[in-house]
Amino acid sequence: MRRFLRPAIVIPAVALLLFAGGVIYAYTRGLDSGAVDENEQVLAEAGVYPGSTEVGRSSETFSGAESAVPVPKGVVTTVAYAPPDGTDQLEIVNHYVGRLRPEWSPEIERSLAGAAGTTTERSYRVTFTRGEQCLILGTAGMVADLAQPVYTLSAYGREGASC
Repeated sequence: MRRFLRPAIVIPAVALLLFAGGVIYAYTRGLDSGAVDENEQVLAEAGVYPGSTEVGRSSETFSGAESAVPVPKGVVTTVAYAPPDGTDQLEIVNHYVGRLRPEWSPEIERSLAGAAGTTTERSYRVTFTRGEQCLILGTAGMVADLAQPVYTLSAYGREGASC
């Protein structure tokens, strides 16, 4: 039983369940295809860190009322990428900050040590804003004890003063 509770198995399994839940939710509730298209355009403009491979993509709707945690209203599209071997998270952060500035305004945050799993290394969350659009870069999947390190980009339309 302990073998199945290892972070290398549990974390990808949870990610897969969340992805499947998002697909089912989108199917039963219906996604705003215009918002998905806009998110996809933002993600295409942001690009991919050189040598990275896409490992997952989903779009989900949120009203903000379904959860106790603060989530954006509307549609969020998230893509997970596996960076090339040996790439550290700061290289990815610097790539996107350099690529997206000055059109996008970045706000860089660090996670609490140990929040991403068994490691004490901190991850990054970079919130980029441009007009009514938000783009989030997350590197928690690069410091977690995963079989394959990943970083994520999430795009959504801003409703209100902040992303």
